[in-house]
Amino acid sequence: MKNKFKYIAAAFIASAAMTSCADLDTEYLGGYVSTDQKQEVVNGNPDMAVAGVSGIFSQFNTYMSLYDEHFDFGYPALMLGLDLQTADMNCNHSGYNHFRYWQGFTSPDEQGTPAAYAWYQMYRQIKIENDLLASLDPTSDNEEIRFFRAQALATRSYNYWVLANLFQFNYKWHQDDLCVAIITDENSDEAAVNGAPRATVKEVFEQIMSDITAAIDILDNCTVNASQLIDSKPKRMISRAAAYGLRARYNLTMGKYADAAQDAQRAIATFDGSPYTVAQAGAPGFVNLDDNSWMWGIAISETDRVVTSGIVNFPSMISSLGGGGYTSVGVWKACAQDLYNSIPDTDVRKGWFLDDNWTSPNLSADQQGFLSNYVGSWTLGQTDAPYLIPHTNVKYGTYNNVLGQTVPAADIPMMRVEEMYYIKAEGQAMSGDVDGGRATLEAFVKEYRNPSYTCRATTADAMQEEIFQQRRVELWGEGLIYFDYLRLRKGVDRRNALCPDYYRYNIPAESPCLIYCIPYQEFNTNRGMAGQDNNERSDRPVALPL
Repeated sequence: MKNKFKYIAAAFIASAAMTSCADLDTEYLGGYVSTDQKQEVVNGNPDMAVAGVSGIFSQFNTYMSLYDEHFDFGYPALMLGLDLQTADMNCNHSGYNHFRYWQGFTSPDEQGTPAAYAWYQMYRQIKIENDLLASLDPTSDNEEIRFFRAQALATRSYNYWVLANLFQFNYKWHQDDLCVAIITDENSDEAAVNGAPRATVKEVFEQIMSDITAAIDILDNCTVNASQLIDSKPKRMISRAAAYGLRARYNLTMGKYADAAQDAQRAIATFDGSPYTVAQAGAPGFVNLDDNSWMWGIAISETDRVVTSGIVNFPSMISSLGGGGYTSVGVWKACAQDLYNSIPDTDVRKGWFLDDNWTSPNLSADQQGFLSNYVGSWTLGQTDAPYLIPHTNVKYGTYNNVLGQTVPAADIPMMRVEEMYYIKAEGQAMSGDVDGGRATLEAFVKEYRNPSYTCRATTADAMQEEIFQQRRVELWGEGLIYFDYLRLRKGVDRRNALCPDYYRYNIPAESPCLIYCIPYQEFNTNRGMAGQDNNERSDRPVALPL
């Protein structure tokens, strides 16, 4: 495998003062708004910052920029990898399965691909945000400048939240444990010279909450919104509602349940949209940023390099109805059997996956016919056969709803309003209002997913478990559930998942392989980390027999 980290570091070899902390933040990647342009921006030319904001969001969608491998298509690749680390998503053990490193936990150490990919992907994005913040006057009363600062602050908070989840266990039980380095626009020069130490989980979350609260304060009082600044797909930027949604996520992660419920309700009330209806959810979709339920997403264009590549992109890896992607050569993404069996027949989401007869009530006759071409003798072993595997997903449709679509320009969801109802319900139940949480959950599921649903949980813990199960189904394939596994201290038990034997694990909660070690390139050369311990190194889990 060839990676490109050496090129990230190479720019700093000429300067003895700049160590590999430059790897994670201080190398200028992209040239959106440089430091010497700062005064021009501050002096009232906010157009100079538009490229910087565009740079922030374009960094979520990059093509083979860290590895010369087909799993490298930006943040959506990390989303898919993390879902494959759960017990919820299956994929064949195949030479075409470029996410086998994640699914198999095959390198859960400081030299592992998943750790390095997450580290450099997120810090590269943080670099762009820090550059933009350094270029924008925090005291400016220009509304566009203020809006741009909010975008950088909110996205930086998100990137640190992802890092905090992956490089240390949950805040609630590990506040004083070492996590990741904090690099901001204020300390980046110092970090370039002296490196940056690992901060504690508590310190990282203080930065996260400071950033998102500052962004919310701006957006609450800002007269500018994304639709005034860009011509299409304004939800690629973070709205006031999405900012509240992010803070709801963070509060939930920290176990601050009343605050999480409050922010989720604010997100719902502020958002100009609504959940997918039963009818809307009852057909392949989840590909359009303009959909009414999407609060934030990654906008994809037909001319993006990930699209013109044909196969190095999210739809190629997950959509079962496209043409020419990796799914059609046998690396279908499927729901684990035990999770599938837990979905009631009256729930529209059961149709997001094929049944035992390779059919789904959510498919049209043409879509069903298209998939019938791939019905054959499937196997759980090593295979490159193209046959459908049990409970292959049909949740994800195709760009412009074209069956066999060869232009994989589908947008990618980062936040839907449905999630806010689950956060609100869990926050209510876990902060003492079990009846209120049950009412919130039951009303949502009955109206939007399963008219026959009744929530029978009567305690806070039972409510939390029921909501976890609902989230596993609702957010399947959207890159969020692995974070639930970690915050709820769940193991990854695939014994009843009907997954390939190569990946059949039963990993206990808080096993060291469930979080990442800091990559050796960073840990061994970052002066600030000298003398600090890395996370515990782990071996690959032992695969279990049937």
